[in-house]
Amino acid sequence: MNLRAILLLLFLAGLNLASPHAHATTTCSASAPDIVVAGYDGSAQASANTNVTVTCNSDASSLLGGTVYVTLCLYIGNTPRTLQNGSNSLSYDLYTSAGTVWQASSASPPSQQIFTLSYQVGGLFSSGGSGQITVPISARIPAQTGLSTGTYSQTLTATSGEFRGSEPTGFGGGTSQPASCKSGGNGGSTTSLAFPFTVSANVAARCLIRTATDLAFGSVPGILAANVDQTSLVTLNCTNATAWKMGLDNGINASGSTRRMTDGSGNYVNYELYRDSARTQRWGNTVNVDTTAGTGTGIDQGVTVYGRVPAPQNATPGNYSDTVTVTVSY
Repeated sequence: MNLRAILLLLFLAGLNLASPHAHATTTCSASAPDIVVAGYDGSAQASANTNVTVTCNSDASSLLGGTVYVTLCLYIGNTPRTLQNGSNSLSYDLYTSAGTVWQASSASPPSQQIFTLSYQVGGLFSSGGSGQITVPISARIPAQTGLSTGTYSQTLTATSGEFRGSEPTGFGGGTSQPASCKSGGNGGSTTSLAFPFTVSANVAARCLIRTATDLAFGSVPGILAANVDQTSLVTLNCTNATAWKMGLDNGINASGSTRRMTDGSGNYVNYELYRDSARTQRWGNTVNVDTTAGTGTGIDQGVTVYGRVPAPQNATPGNYSDTVTVTVSY
């Protein structure tokens, strides 16, 4: 046998090692940082994002290498989704970049939860190749009432994914994108990927002044021989267990600490505001001295303001008014 014949035999042996039926093994892994929603107090929607990172690796494939194609499905479990703080719960949901809700594991996944990637792998004597994609996830917490302050969280232990790979065979050809994450391709069987992450939100203390009704004393005689009493209602909404204190200033027409209404022509009528129905506890704006205190319930709370126009007074006929500012500290 001459030298040419020996080389030909060796080359044929090499072809046999890289038979068209040999292909690489593709493995994928996934991870996602925790999602932390900051600044949520229940009054408006709040959101935060994370990115799932999917990395796929393939070892050396055919003699000449080629392109690996992977079709991947991602699911996120735990539905309906709620964040917990002891016995208190906070509803929320997770959304795709298309604005649709992430679904749990399903035989027919929505199209927006199917992702593809491709990457090059080397030939028979190389170290293979790898590819990576990032998939955004958005957590949204809608506005809701009845909340308690504190940290709410949920660990999504059922998060998983599935993929199918299509890898080059023979001389690096004969490969295409698998049409499904559950079938097709030549890169092994459907595989599940578990990657837990946590969604959390710290519900901050918050108080809102919903409404404040006018304190109208009505029509009274110019010469006041008896006290005239009326009330007003201030409605607050504070997160559950939030300690609050409400104060009232002296109005825009006060003389020192004496509250006054004016007709706009230099005439005044004195009046006063109180924290109690007996009208013995003057209502001011110094915290812990002449303010009133309460604890939020997460729902609206009405706070009564007791007003009085004291007698005797002799006032010029006309329409009198004043503007008082309500301040809530918490």
